[in-house]
Amino acid sequence: MTSFASDMQKEKLAVILLVGIIIGALSTFLIVTYGSDISSNLFKENKPKKVPVVAWGDCIDVNYTIRYTNLTVIGSTYKDVINKTGGTPSNIFVSLNKTELPPDEYYYNGYSSDYINGLLEGLIGLKEGQEATIRISPDKAYGISKLVNGSVFYTISIDPELNQTYKVTNLTNENISLYWINVDNYNKFTMPMYILLEKITQETYVPFNFISPYWLWKNSSEIINITDEDVLIETTPTKNNSLCDEITPFYFGENIDVTTGEGLNFIFPDATTAEWNETTITLTSSPVVGTTYVYEGTAVIGIENVTDEKINISYIIADYGSFPLQMDRSIEFNRTYTIRRAYNNLSTFWAYNLLTGDLEKQGFGLHPLTGELLIYEVKIEKIYKTS
Repeated sequence: MTSFASDMQKEKLAVILLVGIIIGALSTFLIVTYGSDISSNLFKENKPKKVPVVAWGDCIDVNYTIRYTNLTVIGSTYKDVINKTGGTPSNIFVSLNKTELPPDEYYYNGYSSDYINGLLEGLIGLKEGQEATIRISPDKAYGISKLVNGSVFYTISIDPELNQTYKVTNLTNENISLYWINVDNYNKFTMPMYILLEKITQETYVPFNFISPYWLWKNSSEIINITDEDVLIETTPTKNNSLCDEITPFYFGENIDVTTGEGLNFIFPDATTAEWNETTITLTSSPVVGTTYVYEGTAVIGIENVTDEKINISYIIADYGSFPLQMDRSIEFNRTYTIRRAYNNLSTFWAYNLLTGDLEKQGFGLHPLTGELLIYEVKIEKIYKTS
């Protein structure tokens, strides 16, 4: 019996030693193979994959259906709304800065931030593959109040820097008429560099901006007369040289045409001086032949010839070629300038494109969905982390 028990103990000890050797060898193998973090590496195939989440600056593919609060469908990216199939997802660049562009590869593939703020904000935090319902109040969609006859709003879009207050005097689906009010509240101000004009094309008013020379003198303009149709502004110059820091264009003459360049002139930072009397201002330029100037980093302006009366200029734009221009050396214009007070029968398309930003800030909208609470049913199809 004693001999049998002794043999059993020897066998147990041998088994224990063998198991220990196996465990030690296995541990050495795991450490060499996976490092010190054995458990996380050994079972990593069982760890859930990290799902990307929408953040600002991402580009995403989104399918959605838009509904009124009564669940009536307004629009959808799906071809079959009920079964949520077919169609093409929207390519959205998630940014509230409408002037910011996504990286080139996404920009050229149509990704845009031109979506209502409520949708962009509601997408933040959603995961790839997730479906969600986003309720968007009118102030985050197309405005709280529809612009109607009698609505009053302010804008810097018609004549920048003036911060004008306008009243809507007539509004239809095709046209809008505006009237500048509270004109007598202005003190001295800087005349805007860009001034809105109207041209008539095929019996339609077409507004466009032209560049005036009056802005050269800061806080030197004031309103001196107001009528029902116009506002008369007078500028008193405060300096006669060093009028600007870089070459600057402006338009002058009766036949201004921004498409052909007719009426286009330049103020030279080192070669244009000003003189004035009670009624007029005269700009005289004497640039040196052969001098070149760079305008806005894209155009090269060269002085080809200078006479007593004229300056010949080459206007070179990269990828477009060279265009000859001629301007008068001395240009005389009135110290007063008239800005229209009433804009009648402008197209609502023009108003929507020019005024939308200012109107939205004040709760107004020209969009048919202005004033509506919207429901977006979305599915995040793909997230591209552009950062």
